[in-house]
Amino acid sequence: MRLDLAALFVVLSSFAAQAAEITVYSPQIVNGPLRKLAEAWTAQTGNKVTFAGFNVGRVRTAVTTDVTPADVMVAPTNGFADYADKQKSGSAQPLGRIIFGVVVKKGGAKPDISTREKFIAFAKKAGVIAHADPKNGSLTGTMVAQMLGRPEFAGVEARPINGMIGDAIGRGDAEFGGGAITEILMAKDAELVAPFPDELGLHVDMSAAVLKVSAAPSDAEAFLRYVTRPEAAPIWKEGGVVETPR
Repeated sequence: MRLDLAALFVVLSSFAAQAAEITVYSPQIVNGPLRKLAEAWTAQTGNKVTFAGFNVGRVRTAVTTDVTPADVMVAPTNGFADYADKQKSGSAQPLGRIIFGVVVKKGGAKPDISTREKFIAFAKKAGVIAHADPKNGSLTGTMVAQMLGRPEFAGVEARPINGMIGDAIGRGDAEFGGGAITEILMAKDAELVAPFPDELGLHVDMSAAVLKVSAAPSDAEAFLRYVTRPEAAPIWKEGGVVETPR
């Protein structure tokens, strides 16, 4: 029995020694499905994943200044060139497209916003559309605010709020909000009305890469392979991230 216990101790010690810990800088707009995949990866490998960043602006600051070294970064694809000197060459992987939607408190009204014209009419009738505060570094909040600044939305108040848009609508900051569907799906007390009409052109394509400063680049690359493998697609879709059109 003592020999068996000793052997078990050696195995467990070896497993602990081999387990790695990686840090991922990622905005909240991808963290719903990404955290689920990370939990599954941890269960399989024993490697721990820590998330930091909060929103696109803070991820940019953290990565470009190397304030706290990390292993993986997630950011909008169209800005990836800005991080070229921070990424490990050849490690970049597309994650998918995040589309926008209208959110209402659970049980609230769900107007028809299926076309551009119906969406504009809805916004004018609502009078106020809340969105994440651009001043806090929110890319999605900036995009919604810019959309509501177009002439066709004259008279509609674009109301900035703190935190994620779904949580804000759930606590009653406004009747309706607009933002990334991924954030809306994470809210406990709010629900999706419907996606924005395609004609409005609001979406964000996201990618991920291993950082040069990573202390565990092999494990970071393994994590990226895991979250981008075909078997991960249903989890991304369930969380509001769809395949990027080619």
